[in-house]
Amino acid sequence: MLQADPHICETSFHVRYAETDAMGFVHHAVYLVWFEEGRSAFIREQGWSYAEIERSGYFLVASDLRARYLRAARYDQRVTVRVWLAQVKSRQMTFQCEVVDSASGECFFSASLKLLCLNRAGEITRIPPAWGAWLRE
Repeated sequence: MLQADPHICETSFHVRYAETDAMGFVHHAVYLVWFEEGRSAFIREQGWSYAEIERSGYFLVASDLRARYLRAARYDQRVTVRVWLAQVKSRQMTFQCEVVDSASGECFFSASLKLLCLNRAGEITRIPPAWGAWLRE
């Protein structure tokens, strides 16, 4: 099921020195950390957390990641991480992400991540009905 009008979670901050390389550009791996933080914020905005998901006996594991690095963000630049749920199926969900310059909207990075739902035995399983409210709103 595609999301018709997805909720977009936005998180803004200044690029920290520790996130840059010797040239002052954001290291490529950092964008993925920001994506993860954005996904966590998205789920918290829906009234859940990854910790609660895991306590309930389910896990969301990455099965497909596609990323595009379009431009380099720099030290102390204010960026906004935008994350939304693009698709939900019976056993998986796909999140999308963009990292943009907070002032101009210029896009630095875009990605999609497909997550599979696993049970405690590590088997692919259906997404629990209790998640329906935040997944399909």
